[in-house]
Amino acid sequence: MRLLCLVFPRLGIQLARRENPALAGRPTVLLAGDGEAALVALASVEATAAGIETGVTAARARERCPAVAMVRDNAGECLDELEGIASILRARATTDVAMVSRDAVMVSLGGLEDRFAGEAAAASALARLARSWTGLDVRAGVAGTVEGAMAAARTARRFPVICPASGPGQPLPKHTGSVAGRVGWGVEASVAGAGAKLETLLATLQTVAEVHGLSFREVTIEVMRPSGSLVYRLGSGAPLHRATEARELIFARLGSGALSGTTGIEVALGRLGPSVRVEPRRPAVATVHALTGPAVAVQRHLQLAS
Repeated sequence: MRLLCLVFPRLGIQLARRENPALAGRPTVLLAGDGEAALVALASVEATAAGIETGVTAARARERCPAVAMVRDNAGECLDELEGIASILRARATTDVAMVSRDAVMVSLGGLEDRFAGEAAAASALARLARSWTGLDVRAGVAGTVEGAMAAARTARRFPVICPASGPGQPLPKHTGSVAGRVGWGVEASVAGAGAKLETLLATLQTVAEVHGLSFREVTIEVMRPSGSLVYRLGSGAPLHRATEARELIFARLGSGALSGTTGIEVALGRLGPSVRVEPRRPAVATVHALTGPAVAVQRHLQLAS
């Protein structure tokens, strides 16, 4: 199965400049977090040219480029934009569409052979469709694997990059449904006891999400009591990744008293998408892989002296 990847280069920067045209042409970074310790989630071309890299702190970015404009990370808006693009592609072309990163969607070309003259024609037509609906810069690449299609799209410019077919294709990754779990204890629990059960459940769900490289933007919690159950659906504008983030969302909306007297809890992490977590940039560690000169034998008297 051949895959088409549509990449929207530095999508977060494109959206920030669409919202605030004054940022056009200025070195701009998107920050994840608060204060000087916030991490650069994405840097514009101008900021990259000034030496700013993803994962460095805001303080470091300002040192390298004092004129840099700093904007809060809009990863949630990026995923919203990609969801809209995916919906258009599903309505106009094929239902086999999935988000694979914060700036790319993947389309399966299987079943589209009778609609386009070839893969290049399909890639060009779907890229034009995405561009016309969004007004954003779009690059296209086709390959047999997700990694190959993404790499091809990121190297493309005006025309799609079509990689030659080699071996069996890779199925399209999909983030459907939710990650859910339930825990019950049969008797009414105190707030502290129920909170501990919730912590354990959320940690388990976080592990599942991490294994599959997922983020979530919705938490649905069902609180069970002898008198009946209540279901709460809580949304987050920013993609979440950690159990602590889900817990904060729950208690910020419900309050800790919502768990008093419960006999069980069910939690589902919904609106799944690709992980957009920003990791701190760490300097590369220099290693010696080969001697820079010929080896010289140690003289015996020096060897003994050592």
